[in-house]
Amino acid sequence: MDETRVLPGNDVGWNTGTTDEVVARHDWSGRDTLAVTVVTAAAQLRDVDAVDLPPLSETIDPDALCQLFAPLARAPATDGGTRGSVVPSRGRIGFRYAACDVTVWADGTVIVKSA
Repeated sequence: MDETRVLPGNDVGWNTGTTDEVVARHDWSGRDTLAVTVVTAAAQLRDVDAVDLPPLSETIDPDALCQLFAPLARAPATDGGTRGSVVPSRGRIGFRYAACDVTVWADGTVIVKSA
């Protein structure tokens, strides 16, 4: 059985088939940090409130995580003006948090699976 849930500011899908996982898309222009998206997705998977989970800082530096994947620079404008598009960094990082395996991709995709 599949179930989809939406969290404020992030699109989150929950797959309750053979593997439990939450896939969240971080909104870089939103007010929440990437760290908040990670904790919220883990809470969604574990079916608890985010405040009931241990601090993310016990596992990984939240500021470093946010800085690692924050959009880095602006691409040159194609219209001769000064506006350009945001160029995200590349890559992924994985870690274990709150009995979950977490993978964060540079595009803001956060995948949380039961460990």
